[in-house]
Amino acid sequence: MRRPILLLSLLPALSLLALALASPAGKYSGTWVGLQSEGTIKIQLAQASGKGEWSADVSFTLGEQEVKCKTVSIKVDGDKLDLAYEFNVGGLQATSTVVGKFDGAKLEGTYSTKSAEGAAVDQGTFKTALEK
Repeated sequence: MRRPILLLSLLPALSLLALALASPAGKYSGTWVGLQSEGTIKIQLAQASGKGEWSADVSFTLGEQEVKCKTVSIKVDGDKLDLAYEFNVGGLQATSTVVGKFDGAKLEGTYSTKSAEGAAVDQGTFKTALEK
């Protein structure tokens, strides 16, 4: 009788452990391919302690240039990521919106980029994997 009670008392701790292991937080790196260009992309996701807000650090390459980005918004909902970030390249101020899906250690999806005036600049896909 004591064993079932002991096992039942461990369930909450095991559930929390499973949630922690399933967290998409971490550093993802990979490639992006657009209509006009391609390059590498890095996305680092972090969550404040517990179930706090998410943050993201994003950078990508365009030719030989590494472009650092400023996160505008981020939402992680289960296996889905919605992320928007701003950047400046050669005087062009733009915002990219990413819609991605987590699949194990992979994060893949689509992006679209608009100028500060709202004109379409580029769109494409990205594929990343969690760094070990």
